[in-house]
Amino acid sequence: MPVPLPATQTPAPRRLLRDVVYDKMFYAIIDGTLELGERLNDDELVNWLGVSRTPVREAIAKLADQALVDIEANRYTRVIQPTFDEFVDTLKTGYDIWGLIVRRGVGALQPAQKKEIDKILAARGKAFAAHQFEDVDAIARFNDILLEASGSASLQRLWSTTNPRLLLLIRRAASQGVYPWEPAQKFTAALREAISAGDAEKAGDLMSKQTDEFGDYYDEVRESGVFPATVVKH
Repeated sequence: MPVPLPATQTPAPRRLLRDVVYDKMFYAIIDGTLELGERLNDDELVNWLGVSRTPVREAIAKLADQALVDIEANRYTRVIQPTFDEFVDTLKTGYDIWGLIVRRGVGALQPAQKKEIDKILAARGKAFAAHQFEDVDAIARFNDILLEASGSASLQRLWSTTNPRLLLLIRRAASQGVYPWEPAQKFTAALREAISAGDAEKAGDLMSKQTDEFGDYYDEVRESGVFPATVVKH
């Protein structure tokens, strides 16, 4: 019989195996364990992850939906290998969508939500000042709060397929020592002030126009060679 639980205790939700496998593969792509352009072999992934083929294929399908994996039927399955132009386009498009989320969400924030966001942005600003990366889970929480406040299921679906690719490309450039620390710190301080004041339009504009400050950053990314000018597909 099941072990009885105290009335005040809520059982932790059980995660599907495909979601566990997805998380492992996602972070392996983000941190470079699985490299850009690397081919993904089902048997190798099954052995590495210690699961059956089905959750692996389900995880790959989700990663493909998020544009982190390319699938060419009967030819290959591999981690994406974006060009430099695709990198720039991803950032500009991602920040435009991010700006819309901020613009929709800020005006609907509850006091407790605004307080939590302020704490997240304060920590983000300190990390950038020290040339350290922001906490991925914390910024995900920042987005979740704003998406919840926006009340838009459409934005939630759009962001779920946009954010992972945006995160990957920024982190992959950072792995080469390239990151816009000063613009990011300045932007974070201004965004924190706008959200604290409840100014949704200003906060949204700050987000969507952030990439306008990335001129030097784009040059450094191009020079690093992490994203080639063209990609030859075999």
